[in-house]
Amino acid sequence: AGGLDVAVAMGGGAYYITMPKMVRVNLTGKLSPWVSAKDIILAVLRVMSVKGGVGKIVEYGGEGVATLTVPERATITNMGAELGATTSVFPSDETTRKFLKAQGREEDYTELKADDDAVYDEVIEINLSELEPLAACPHSPDNVKPIKELEGKKIDQVCIGSCTNSSYLDLMRVAHILKGKKVADNVSL
Repeated sequence: AGGLDVAVAMGGGAYYITMPKMVRVNLTGKLSPWVSAKDIILAVLRVMSVKGGVGKIVEYGGEGVATLTVPERATITNMGAELGATTSVFPSDETTRKFLKAQGREEDYTELKADDDAVYDEVIEINLSELEPLAACPHSPDNVKPIKELEGKKIDQVCIGSCTNSSYLDLMRVAHILKGKKVADNVSL
C-alpha cells in the first residue's frame, strides 16, 4: 500500500486489494531420513519457480502436514518469499497446540483450517515419501537439483544456518556430519 492508501484507511476509508489466487500444496507420506523441510519448499520452487507465487497464497494441507514439526513448517513458509507468494500458511492442528503448550502459550491456540469445500486455482501434489535431498544451485533458488546429481562438483563455500534452516535439529545434523572431519583448505565454511 502506498502512503495515500494508508492515510485513507487510517481515516476510516476503505482499502481495497485484489484477492490473491489460492494454491493448495497437498503433502502426503512422510519424510525419509536426511530429507528435510527445506527439500519440500525446494520441490515447490521447482514446480512454481521464483516469482511463480506472485499474487498467490500458498496453503499447505494433506495428511503429510501432521508429520511436520512447527519449526519445519516455519522453514517452508519462510521460504514462501522465494516464490514471491503473498503468504504461505499451514493449518493449525494438534502439533501446533502442543508446540504452543510447550512454550507456555496453549491459551493462544486457535484451530484454523481450510473449509471442506475450499476451491483452489492450482493444486500441487508432493509425496514426502518419494522426496529426495535437494539443493538450490547458483544463481537462483529455483535452480533445484537432486544432491545425487551434484557429486563431484567443486565446492568453494558452504553456508550453514539462515532464516530457513538454522533450527536446533538442522544444526545437530550439521554437527553430526562434521564431527571428526576437517573442512578442506579451499572451502569457506
